[in-house]
Amino acid sequence: MRKVIVFISLILILCNASAQQRPHYSQYLQNMSVLNPAVTGVNSGMDLRLGMRTQWQGFEGAPKTGYVSFSTPVSFGGDLATYRGADLGVTEPETKDDMFDYSASMSHHSFGALFLSDKTGPLSRITGNVTYAYHISIGETTNLSVGVGVGANRLGINGQSLVFEELGDGVVGTSSQINKYTPDLNAGLYYYGSNFYVGASMQQIIKNKIAFDGDFNVGKEVAHYFVAAGYQFWINNDFSVTPSVMLKVVNPLPKAFDLSMKFAYRNNFWIGGGYRKNDAFFGNIGFNVAKMVGVNYAYDYTTSKLRNSSSGSHELALRVLF
Repeated sequence: MRKVIVFISLILILCNASAQQRPHYSQYLQNMSVLNPAVTGVNSGMDLRLGMRTQWQGFEGAPKTGYVSFSTPVSFGGDLATYRGADLGVTEPETKDDMFDYSASMSHHSFGALFLSDKTGPLSRITGNVTYAYHISIGETTNLSVGVGVGANRLGINGQSLVFEELGDGVVGTSSQINKYTPDLNAGLYYYGSNFYVGASMQQIIKNKIAFDGDFNVGKEVAHYFVAAGYQFWINNDFSVTPSVMLKVVNPLPKAFDLSMKFAYRNNFWIGGGYRKNDAFFGNIGFNVAKMVGVNYAYDYTTSKLRNSSSGSHELALRVLF
C-alpha cells in the first residue's frame, strides 16, 4: 500500500507522467535558445541571458523555473575582413532603413551552455546542456542553422515533503532527498533573416524512465516538439509589429499553441501580449540599454481552472550582449 501511495503521488505530480514536463515560457521570443539549440550563436558577440519564472502565484507547490544561457559564434580560421567587413553572427536592424544594410552572417560554428532549474512541489529538475550550432549562409540576407544540445538531468524528490500512510516507507524511507541522473539530448533547426524566423526543435529525445526505486519504473519522459515562426512588419521607419506563433506537441496531449504580438520602437522598447491555448493570456514589456543590456517582464493571467487558486504567473528575463 505504501508503494502504491508513492506511485500515485509521483504520477500526479508529474502530470500523469506523460504530460507537459518542460517549463512554460511567455518570453520565448526573447530567448529562443531555451527551446531550440540551433539558436546558439545567432547574434554577433557573446550573448548571456538569465531568466526566472514563478508559475501560478499563490498555488502551493507551483512550478518555479530559473535558467542561464550563454552562447558565442566561433571562427576556426579565415579572414573576416574579406566578408563585407561583417562579424560572425547577425545584428538585428533597429529601423526599417537598417534593413537595407543587413547581411547574412558567413557560415560559422557556435558554442554555448544552458543551465535550467525547475521545481514543482517535492519534485525538482536541474538540467545542464552544452549546445552547438552550425550556421550556413544560404543567401545574402538569410541563414540556416542546425543545432544540438547534449547534457544531463538531475531529477530529485524531497521525501520529507511527502505524506505516507505508514512511516518508514520502503521507497523513500527516511531520506530527505533522492536524486536520479539521466542523459539529455535536444536538437533543432532555425531559418532566419532580417525580419523573420522559422524554427523547429525536439526536446527530451532520450525518453528516460523516471525511477526512484527499482520497483517504480512505470513513469517516463516524453519527447516535446516545438515549431515557432515570426515576421516583423515595419509600420514606418521606427515602429514595427511582430506577430508570432508557437506550436507545441507533447503526446498524448492535444496540440497546444501560443499566439503573440510585439510592438517595438527601434527594437529598443517594446510591449506586447498573447494567448496560450487553455492556459493563459499574457502581456510583456521590455527595453534595451545601449544595445548591450535588455530587460523583459511578462505577466500571465490564468484562464484554466487554476485561476481560482492562482493570481497569475510572473516572468523576468535579462540579456547582456558583449
